[in-house]
Amino acid sequence: MLLLCHYLLDLSRSLDLRKKLIIAMDAAFGMEYLHSKSIVHFDLKCDNLLVNLRDPQRPICKVGDFGLSRIKRNTLVSGGVRGTLPWMAPELLNGSSSKVSEKVDVFSFGIALWEILTGEEPYANMHCGAIIGGIVNNSLRPPVPETCDPEWRILMEQCWSANPNIRPSFTEVTDRLRAMSVMLQSRAQAPGS
Repeated sequence: MLLLCHYLLDLSRSLDLRKKLIIAMDAAFGMEYLHSKSIVHFDLKCDNLLVNLRDPQRPICKVGDFGLSRIKRNTLVSGGVRGTLPWMAPELLNGSSSKVSEKVDVFSFGIALWEILTGEEPYANMHCGAIIGGIVNNSLRPPVPETCDPEWRILMEQCWSANPNIRPSFTEVTDRLRAMSVMLQSRAQAPGS
């Protein structure tokens, strides 16, 4: 298994939308499982997603690196700031509370969706202070390519919403990714495709 980030950065390999959806769904299923067990990952990013590409038609993606994970008690998780800057939700950075919800992982997943889509590292050429300020002020998110599938864009933007209440649960994320996959398959099977 390879780290997904290494695969994405290798421009000689390309993933079509179907394979990107499979990878995103696998990661979302893994996160849905973790959240069902009251575990918050806190460091979800393509660096912590493992991908197996032995079957060129069906990549397999697994969530890894649970070094920052915490068990959720009641409804919130305590323990201060943790994660990797470009993937950290605003509520982790603004210091307003030492308790956060599992929606911090959903924010990170939105940024990971952008990584899967573009093959790039978010905010690669920006200074840490500018990243923190931009995320906290809700003025910084990765640029969405014009060619982005509209449903992918909507999901990604809801995941990285500044308001955790707007972010979907991973159950909703998996449902929406599954629907996108079905729609893509039906378009591929339509006459004239």
